[in-house]
Amino acid sequence: MQTTDNDRTIFRTLDEATPGDWRVILRAETADRVKRTTGNRLLDLLASMQNADSLGSPVNLYTHSLQTATRALRAGEDDELVVVALFHDLAESLSDNHHGLVAAELLAPWISERRTWLLVQHVDFQQFHFVNHPTADRHARDRFVGHPFYAETAHFCQFYDQNSFDSAYPTLPLKDFAPIVQRFFARPRPPLKPLPRAC
Repeated sequence: MQTTDNDRTIFRTLDEATPGDWRVILRAETADRVKRTTGNRLLDLLASMQNADSLGSPVNLYTHSLQTATRALRAGEDDELVVVALFHDLAESLSDNHHGLVAAELLAPWISERRTWLLVQHVDFQQFHFVNHPTADRHARDRFVGHPFYAETAHFCQFYDQNSFDSAYPTLPLKDFAPIVQRFFARPRPPLKPLPRAC
């Protein structure tokens, strides 16, 4: 039987892990998940972007995310859309134009099909607002005309996302969103569903 050092297992490969090792790991994972919920982990990840470079934009992704969520909250949107707004570009620091899909993958176990679709496709919908961009396809979203989630995604981009680069906008601080995030992730998790793929 493997021994542990201060509740840390010492196997070198998963094949070597004993039932005792797995008990140690499961106990540690359970304790960590009580302390650091999914909501807390996502808030910490977003907070880590606070001093990120703006890459030439008027605000960085941290401020843009807070501002998008602030606009959704002030418009009276439900907790789910506020959470989606807060974390919609979280993955942009990890993945360029696939950040919508990556964000959807992160949130998919907790959000509805329509909000998952919104996250995956918001990258194409956002391009509609790239009026003077030299290479963007402003009509990338047109292939989705008639889709049941088209209108909500277009609304999200027009009223919450594309206009959230305003350095003078009175944006709420991250701590104001913590109760909404905690409440949202405390709900029972719906059954897993397949993700829509970016086209």
